[in-house]
Amino acid sequence: MTEIEKKALALVNEVLVEWGVLKKAVEVPKNSDAFARALLRAIEQHEAYKQEVSDAVKDLLSGSVFYQSADVRLRRFIIPKPPVDPLAFALADWEGVTKPGPGYYHDAKVLREALAKRGLKIVETGQ
Repeated sequence: MTEIEKKALALVNEVLVEWGVLKKAVEVPKNSDAFARALLRAIEQHEAYKQEVSDAVKDLLSGSVFYQSADVRLRRFIIPKPPVDPLAFALADWEGVTKPGPGYYHDAKVLREALAKRGLKIVETGQ
């Protein structure tokens, strides 16, 4: 069993414990279960990504790469924050909340869809 398969098996067993299943799995099915294959693939991709990040940081810290700012070397690993939805903030303001939670973003989406069905949309002043 490879290290990836061991990690997948540990995750499967963790879920079985959470579900209250007493029997632990002894192997991750390879051919019959698409979810198991997807789990193995996800772990493989995650391990490869961790190695890529580790190598980039190690190169920066060791000074073994030509001069480049950390921003340039690590930019590809930065996950951008989702854009702020001004309508979600307006809905939160309407209810007296200072910062919108996930429900406000959902409500803003539903409101935009309802308006679109009626041929309407909300635009910023000056657009």
